[in-house]
Amino acid sequence: MNDFKRRKFLKKIKIPPTLTSSDFIKGSTIVLLSRELKLVEYADTATRHLLVGKEERTTVLVTPSLFDSIGDVTSSIENEGYTLVDIKSLHFSSSIDDINEALQLLSGMELHDLCSSTSTPFVAMSFRGSDSIASVRKLVQSSPFRHGLVCPRVGEEKEFSNFFLHKDRSTATLEGCTCCVVRPHIIKDRTFGKVVSDILARGFKISAMQLFRLDKHAVAEFLQVYKGVLPQYVELVDEMCSGPLIALEVKRDSNSTEDVVENFRAHVGPWDYSVACELYPRSIRAKFGKSDAANAVHCTDLPKDGVIECEYFFKILAGSHRFYTE
Repeated sequence: MNDFKRRKFLKKIKIPPTLTSSDFIKGSTIVLLSRELKLVEYADTATRHLLVGKEERTTVLVTPSLFDSIGDVTSSIENEGYTLVDIKSLHFSSSIDDINEALQLLSGMELHDLCSSTSTPFVAMSFRGSDSIASVRKLVQSSPFRHGLVCPRVGEEKEFSNFFLHKDRSTATLEGCTCCVVRPHIIKDRTFGKVVSDILARGFKISAMQLFRLDKHAVAEFLQVYKGVLPQYVELVDEMCSGPLIALEVKRDSNSTEDVVENFRAHVGPWDYSVACELYPRSIRAKFGKSDAANAVHCTDLPKDGVIECEYFFKILAGSHRFYTE
């Protein structure tokens, strides 16, 4: 493999344990030996035949009635072997064109259903896997959540995905919040739904969520304050740009007097994975982490930074098209 200066830097090696064959789908970005690699095409016919079937994607819209069960809904699809490749919470605007297009894509839904929920969001999720369009539709139809889920009609998968996932309809409030970033290994391991269910079970509320794909520059910018402080800084940067991550705006119940940043950080647990497992076995990092770098989630450390970190994702990065498209 050659870099842009035509110098050979990578010979044939075994796939490192941080990667699996499903990571090598065309269009994906992987980090190999601290280098970001964009996979633009399959090198031979055999590889194409092996992986092309795994590229198929489908989108599911979760209505507000199921928002508090979003973790269980996601897990029900992840547990069948489908990987979450995009997610976004959204509200519909008051634009007539926007509402009319939504009604055309959402057969059986009334205008009242779109406009009546001003505080609880819809959530659009996209999954990738073999025969995902037909198989996920069957899963939804037999699911106990089926009355709150909407799949695209046959032939409208692309329009459905573009409309619900790729328009600016952020639900972030950017006040009284803390930021939680679910790391790429959680999404790759198909345990995002379990992490979300765990957060909600602890009494927190998720007011916004969106998937991002960050390059090294963006990750280094976000983690700048930890450079020279955390010994695993380089590994953390590599982990956070090794695949898609999901940012969550997390809040407490309006009646709570506790500071949401400090309270959520206590539930997340310490950075050191072994310490979390030993001293805080019920913490989020102990339950879902793997190592100091792959420690399940990032959370805001200082109370004054809760809104700032949420703004970084839901205002700054969300406004830059390249950070959330693949």
